[in-house]
Amino acid sequence: MFKRTKLILIATILLSGCSTTNNESNKETKSVPEEMEASKYEGQGFQPSAEKDAIEFAKKHRKEFEKVGEQFFKDNFGLKVKATNVVGKDDGVEVYVHCDDHGIVFNASLPLYKDAIHQKGSMRSNDNGDDMSMMVGTVLSGFEYRAQKEKYDNLYKFFKENEKKYQYTGFTKEAINKTQNVGYKNEYFYITYSSRSLKEYRKYYEPLIRKNDKEFKEGMERARKEVNYAADTDAVATLFSTKKNFTKRNTINDAIKLSNKLYNLKNKPDKSTITIQIGKPTIKTKKPFYDDNHPIELGVYSKDELH
Repeated sequence: MFKRTKLILIATILLSGCSTTNNESNKETKSVPEEMEASKYEGQGFQPSAEKDAIEFAKKHRKEFEKVGEQFFKDNFGLKVKATNVVGKDDGVEVYVHCDDHGIVFNASLPLYKDAIHQKGSMRSNDNGDDMSMMVGTVLSGFEYRAQKEKYDNLYKFFKENEKKYQYTGFTKEAINKTQNVGYKNEYFYITYSSRSLKEYRKYYEPLIRKNDKEFKEGMERARKEVNYAADTDAVATLFSTKKNFTKRNTINDAIKLSNKLYNLKNKPDKSTITIQIGKPTIKTKKPFYDDNHPIELGVYSKDELH
């Protein structure tokens, strides 16, 4: 899960900064262990740092915030999303959403002021600042998935088929929908796409949504050229070891073998750098940041070796 991005709308309903937090958990999280096996974690106890009244406000007005979050993505990106979680964050609220619309798949989150529930009318924004651009990048990772769906699905199949042999697992689907906001993400890996401005999104990407697959792929290639996007996308595996006696020392050789096997896999995503990470079997429940596991990290191949 990435840190909260701060978006600014014309209506100024979104959080624009960090506030002092009490770091208080609600009563329902007290029975949830601080860490648990990733294979069993479905978002239990998830709660970003937040003031107590923000946590209670999010619970009380969940449905109103769900509607606001869904409307935001429809008005700004032309995509239907489903709100999957609402939690207090700092002195406001954060809405988590999942999109699976016209083959575009991603998970994201939206920070809001408490008074966002009184929002009326369109939430369409013309903000081209850095924070909104980061959100655009999150959405575009879902476009990248659709453009190379067959190849990303082949990568998913690879990780699925090698689970038992190399002793690892991934995030549960429930945990992804309730706690993750990195863009396209499945149980084994997520995809990153370069941040773009909202203006660029509306000009080059949004018109592709309803195109057929052939026209969509061609449009994505044109968009890359138009916005001078020469960098590779990244597919980053977030794996959890299932070894009971896990250590980096007794797992590194398996990670290397898995990386070498993936290097030779045919039909991998084009213009994409793949990274394998394998960490301990558990994850923190309240703040499930994968990087906190300090995993083994191996690049499958460097950018100049792409083929």
